[in-house]
Amino acid sequence: MASDFSEAFQRPMSFSFIQMADPQFGLFAWSSGLSAAEIEELRQKEIHVRAAPKITGFADETRLYEKAIAEANRLRPQFVAMCGDMVNDADDQAQLDELWRITGQLDDAIPMHWVAGNHDVGNEVTPESLARYRKRFGKDNYLFDHGRSRFIVLNSNVPCDPSRVPEEWEYQLDFLRDALQGARDQDSHNIVVFTHHPLFLNDPDEEDSIFVIPRVRRRVLLDLLTSSQATAVFAGHYHRNCYATVDGLQMVTSGSVGYPLGDDPSGFRTVKVHDGHLEHEYHALDDAHASVKL
Repeated sequence: MASDFSEAFQRPMSFSFIQMADPQFGLFAWSSGLSAAEIEELRQKEIHVRAAPKITGFADETRLYEKAIAEANRLRPQFVAMCGDMVNDADDQAQLDELWRITGQLDDAIPMHWVAGNHDVGNEVTPESLARYRKRFGKDNYLFDHGRSRFIVLNSNVPCDPSRVPEEWEYQLDFLRDALQGARDQDSHNIVVFTHHPLFLNDPDEEDSIFVIPRVRRRVLLDLLTSSQATAVFAGHYHRNCYATVDGLQMVTSGSVGYPLGDDPSGFRTVKVHDGHLEHEYHALDDAHASVKL
């Protein structure tokens, strides 16, 4: 299960990676042409779409994701982590084809690490939806080591609703315990987790919502992570930025590469990994080339 930490140990102590989330091909078209009443109904759920004429296709997502991949090629991070919702409709082959086409422009020397989003596996996770995701993107719970840091990818759709896949929740907990123990055994200097859903937005005890993992399972995950002195959790799903800390664990929720649902523009996050701590910054895609350096 673990990668070869002896090789990772020899890599540079400080390095950088890029976090992206929610390119969500098709969301601009889905959100266009809505009536004022429909927009207001969504706003009541904190889904802040904007009035726009009806469109089809995904030209806006293409433009933004191509720009994000071009920035990754320019900046040369050690890897890119894509925190879910790669497409808006997992049954739409055209959306998937465009995702693959543009991702193929990423330099082969820069790995892409996929994270399962709710639009990729469904809000109600089933054995069938998981099998389809795994066929397309690979494992949905996995780890890798780099530069004396451990990175853990979790499928947050499972703790959001494990009702039809209870065995997957038990597997995820066992996987996480083993991954964290391995990090302690190897004296990892950082433990970083990637999910789609944030564990929470502002407060670890906040009410359940469509944006976060429910408290009953959130608490289990938080206890495991904080007891292992994990460094940070990076998530997407919210389509805007939000930051919080609990017991030394940073909860970093990042805005979207694609359609924004708040004031934060379409963008990506650069993360600099040092010996025992992280620095990170969110960058708008429209002005990234002029300002972002690694």
